[in-house]
Amino acid sequence: MSDIATIDEPDQFSFPVLAKMVCGGMMLVGLIAFGLTWIGGVELAMTGWVIGAWYALGFPLFGAIFLAMCTLASSGWHTVIKRVPEAMTRYFPVAAVTFVVVIFAVLGSDFYEWAHPHDHGDMHSDLLLHKQPYLNASAFIIRMAIYFGIWIACSYALVRASRKQDVDGDVKHTITARRISAPFAILFGLTLTFASIDYVMSVEPTWFSTMFAVYQFGGIMSAGFAMLALVLIFLQQSGYMRKSVNANHYHNVGIWLLSSVTFWAYVWFCQFMLIWYSNIPEETAHYVARWEGEWFWVSFVITPLVHWVIPFLMLLPRPNKRNPKMLGLAALIVLAGRFIDLWQFMAPRPHLDAGIPHTSQGVWTFVVVGTLVGFIGLFLFVTLKALEKAPLLAKKDPYFDESLHHHI
Repeated sequence: MSDIATIDEPDQFSFPVLAKMVCGGMMLVGLIAFGLTWIGGVELAMTGWVIGAWYALGFPLFGAIFLAMCTLASSGWHTVIKRVPEAMTRYFPVAAVTFVVVIFAVLGSDFYEWAHPHDHGDMHSDLLLHKQPYLNASAFIIRMAIYFGIWIACSYALVRASRKQDVDGDVKHTITARRISAPFAILFGLTLTFASIDYVMSVEPTWFSTMFAVYQFGGIMSAGFAMLALVLIFLQQSGYMRKSVNANHYHNVGIWLLSSVTFWAYVWFCQFMLIWYSNIPEETAHYVARWEGEWFWVSFVITPLVHWVIPFLMLLPRPNKRNPKMLGLAALIVLAGRFIDLWQFMAPRPHLDAGIPHTSQGVWTFVVVGTLVGFIGLFLFVTLKALEKAPLLAKKDPYFDESLHHHI
C-alpha cells in the first residue's frame, strides 16, 4: 500500500457550477417537454414519463448489481472507480418519487389498459380479466413499495459498509458487503423480473415473453456501463482521478460495455426468433405492430444498429476501448440506443380489435425524448452531489493497491 501516498490528486470531488447549471437546464427541458406532451394528450405525456423514469432507474440498478457482482467475485480492478456506482445508487429514493407519477399513469389515465379494462366480449377482454388478480392498481402499488424497499435497503447497506471501511480499514466490512451481496443478487433478479413486467411489459397487457426480464437486464447493463464510462471521463476531464484511473480501467469498462450490448443483441434476436417460430397470436401481435408500416425502421433497423452494430464495431479494436474519446462516443451511442429500444416498445400500442393489431401512437412520439433529457439531468445531479459526500478513492479497501496497479 506504499504507493497510496504518491497519488497527488484531489481526493474530494467538488460539483462544478457549470455542471450544476447543465443538469438544471436538462431538468428544465424535461419539465417543459412533459408539459408540451401533456397538451398533446395525457397518454403521450405518460409515455414519455414512464420511459424516462424506467430509463433513469436502470442506472442505480446497474450500480447496485455491479457492486454486488464485483464483491461476490472478489474483484479488485474496480476498486478505484467504485465510488461512481456507489453514487449512482443514491438515485433510488429520488426514483421512488418519480414513480409516484407512474401510479397516476395507472389510476388517472389509460396508459396502462389493464387498470381500466372494458369488457367487449372478445378474447382480448377475457385475457385481461384472467390477469386481473395480478394486474390491478392495489397490487401494482404494493409491489412498487416492495421493489424500492429492497433496492434502497440493500444498496444503502453496501455503501454503508464501504464508508465504514474508509474510517478503520477493517477487512470485516468487505466480508459484510459480501454477505449482503449474495442475497441481494437473488432479490435483484426477482425484483427486476417483476418490475420490468409491471412497468414496461404490461403496457401491452395481453402480450408476454419469457425472455423479457433478461432482455431488460441486458439493456440496463449496457446503459449502465455507458453511463459509468461517461462519468469517469467527466471526472478526469475535471481534474480528478487522473493518476488512479488509467487506460487499463477504461479497457475493462469497454470490455463490459462491448459484452453487454452483444448480450442484449443476442437476447433481442432470440426473443424475436422464438416468437416468430412459435407463431402464437398473443405473442406475435407485438411484433406485427412493429413489422408493418413506419415502426419497422425503428424496431428492426435503427434499434439494433444503434444499440449493437455501431458500438460493437467501435469497441472491438483494443485501442478504442483504451481511448476515452472513442469509449465516450460509443457510450453516448449506446445510451441513445437504449432510449430508442424503450421508445419503440412503449409508443406503439397494439390492441386486438377483431383480431387486427394497430398502433395508436405514431413515430412522431419521438418528442418524448425531451422528457428523457430531464430525467438524465436529474440522475446526474443526484449522482454528482453524492460523489461530494465521500472521498473519490477507497484507499483503505483491501483491493485498492491491486486496482491501482491494474494492468491487462
